[in-house]
Amino acid sequence: MTESLDPASSSPSVALPAPAASDLAEELLGVIQAVDGVTAVYPAQPLWQSIAGAAVAVITGESMPLIAVTDHPHEPVVKARIGVGTLRPAPQVAREVAQAVRSHLLPRVAVVEVYIVKVGT
Repeated sequence: MTESLDPASSSPSVALPAPAASDLAEELLGVIQAVDGVTAVYPAQPLWQSIAGAAVAVITGESMPLIAVTDHPHEPVVKARIGVGTLRPAPQVAREVAQAVRSHLLPRVAVVEVYIVKVGT
């Protein structure tokens, strides 16, 4: 599910500086995990889409980032892939995750992409 407060621009994305992006990603991971109904958070980029990243992760022992944060000229873009339980409707959980991320980033406006990749245990 992708929700944007503003129309997406066609300008290319620019990665935030590494410390800023990783610190923000860690903060957002906690925000996302705190949403009722989220049972797991998966790497933001599936391994099959990032073969080079997966190879580097294997060699260095570092894990793939769970939350992707990139910066467009006017707003950050956050991508998260989650698993949800069966007690709450998955679309509702995804909307709540997106809203929690946006609230955490205030006063900045953010584009938040939440993908549900697993429902159930």
